Amino acid sequence: MTDLRARQRPDWQTWPNLITLVRFLLIPVFVVLVVQGHPGWALFSLVVLGVSDWADGFIARKFDQGSKLGTALDPVADRLAIIAVVLSLVLVGLLPWIVVVVIVLVDAVLALLSSVWFRGDPDLKVSWTGKIRSALLFVGLPVLLFSETGWASEHPWIRVTALVLVWLGTVGHVIAGAQYLAALIRKRRATTAA
Repeated sequence: MTDLRARQRPDWQTWPNLITLVRFLLIPVFVVLVVQGHPGWALFSLVVLGVSDWADGFIARKFDQGSKLGTALDPVADRLAIIAVVLSLVLVGLLPWIVVVVIVLVDAVLALLSSVWFRGDPDLKVSWTGKIRSALLFVGLPVLLFSETGWASEHPWIRVTALVLVWLGTVGHVIAGAQYLAALIRKRRATTAA
């Protein structure tokens, strides 16, 4: 009789975690493509980043492949992708630098508190505000990149629409950050009171 435990996969060995790893690897690829002036390929890699962000969550839920590692890595991949995309667009002059400052500042505060209070793993779920924020940024940023290519560069409304979406996403980032901070504080109080 075979031991059932021998057939069980480790918690971290899932398809969603592999997709998240691919997302981490695609981030520097996107930055290089933008900085070297390949907006078409950069746009393609950004679309793949966005689709993979949706896919890992969908597969985790649909096939019951959620894991503690995936829960921890997914928001990190989201934040790194957003920071890298925004920073690269600032470097080539497509986006105001203040967007990077706001996003990095919010993430730095949350990362510091998570590290000090929970050793980097507070085990909190991503909020709906965070998901909407990511969606706005992952639509607005590619459209901003697209606005500088060929036909789109002749239509200023495309750039304006992209900037509106990016600014809404940035505001959403601040709101999601405040919600995450409140959740961190509640969890910290609960653990110190116990």
